[in-house]
Parts: sequence; C-alpha cells; structure tokens
Amino acid sequence: MRNLKLAILNIKKNFQNAKELRSAFITSIIGMCLNNSAFIILWLNFGAIVGNINGWDKFDIIGLYGVSTTSFGLVFSFLYGINNIPYYISSGNFDKYLLTPKNTLLKVATSAISTSAIGDLIFGLICYVAYIFLARFTLVQILISISLIIVSSIIFFSFTLICMSLSFYFMEGENISTGMFQMFLTPSLYHGGAFNKILRIIFIFFIPSLLLGAVPVEVMKNITLANIFGILGLTILWLFISILFFYKSLKRYESNNFFGFGG
Repeated sequence: MRNLKLAILNIKKNFQNAKELRSAFITSIIGMCLNNSAFIILWLNFGAIVGNINGWDKFDIIGLYGVSTTSFGLVFSFLYGINNIPYYISSGNFDKYLLTPKNTLLKVATSAISTSAIGDLIFGLICYVAYIFLARFTLVQILISISLIIVSSIIFFSFTLICMSLSFYFMEGENISTGMFQMFLTPSLYHGGAFNKILRIIFIFFIPSLLLGAVPVEVMKNITLANIFGILGLTILWLFISILFFYKSLKRYESNNFFGFGG
C-alpha cells in the first residue's frame, strides 16, 4: 500500500508539473489526436477500396485504433518512466531509484508522464465508443472489450519494459531499445487482416504486436472461452517475463554518474 500511495503521489505531481505549461499541454494533446486521425482516415479508405480481408472490414480499423491507442495512452499517460530507462542508465540518473527500499520498478515507471499520450488516450476512447455503436455490441461484448483493453495495456507495458531493459546490456542501449520498441509498436497499428499465418505467429508469440490491438478486436467479434483464456494466458506470461527480465537486467547496472546521485 505504501508503494501504491507513492506511485499515486508521483503521478499526481507529474500531472501538476505538466499543467503548468498549459498551452504546450493542450497543444500536445490536440496534436496527437490529429496525428492519429490521419492514420485512421488512411486505413478507412484502404478498407473501403479493398473490402473485407480475412474477416476484417473497414470499421474494424476503428476498433483496432480504439484498443491500441487507448492502451498506449493508458500506459504512457501514467507510467512513461519505463520509456526513459535507457536515458536514466546512460546519464547515471538510475542511481536515485536504487537509494530507497521502495519498489524500484514502480518508482521508475511513475517517474514521468507523456502529455501527448493523453491525446492518444482520448482519441482511443473516442474510437472505442464509435466502434461499439458501429459493430452493435451487446452488453456482454462491451464488458469483455473493456477487459481486453486492460489486457492490451498490460501487454504494452510488459513488452515496452523488456525493450527498455535491453539498455542494461549495451553501451548504446538507447538506440537498441528504441529500435526494438518500434519493431513492436509499428505492426500493432496495421490492418489486422493483412498478416499471414507465419507473421501472425511471430507477432503474437515472439513480438506480441498483434496482442496490442488486432487480436483483442478479433476476440471481441468471436467470443469463445478458448480465445479469452488464450489471450489471458499470454498476457500473464509476458507480464511475468517482463518483470523477471527487468530485475535480472538491473543487476548489470553500473552507475555512469560521477558527480553524485542523479541530480
């Protein structure tokens, strides 16, 4: 409970600091919403021209962006610190997160927020609500879809943590971590019906990009116990692996800060 209270306090402080620059705060949010709108318009036109692909129609793209950008927004709006792990390592600022007995991962994760991610969150929620009406979801589908957004958020947090933890192993870890993160994020925003069987296996079991958006949308459309337990099992597995990998990688950390503890 003490760790949780500290995390909430950190997040609250981060938001208060971000709102001090009100114009930049609002511009960042609006700009990200417009940026995402351009992508979804592109894919909607693609769907209108090509038609149904492997069970995906043009409105499923709205569902894809509803789940994926909401998940992205939820994690980075509150836990953006995990994205800064490579910087903390290279600058020596990671020292200050090791000086107290509090939960290291929680302290690092809540050390920063992304204001542009709030724009992703708002945009994602708009797409999600629109998809519910367009697809005419039942109450059961709505409840399951909300659960799947939480699942997607956990997947995003987990693999992002793995990507950023790679920085513990390399001198130029920031480039490697960023490259791996982009390899994970980019496929998650593509038309879900465009992936063949081999690519689906790769981007579900090895790099879980499709678990961020495409697979949750497919589960919403075809709700079965096998699908639900399958995605839940993979989510728990990735979360376990990510936390284990972070703390194992943490043992390799050597401070680069020669002038004090991460001022």
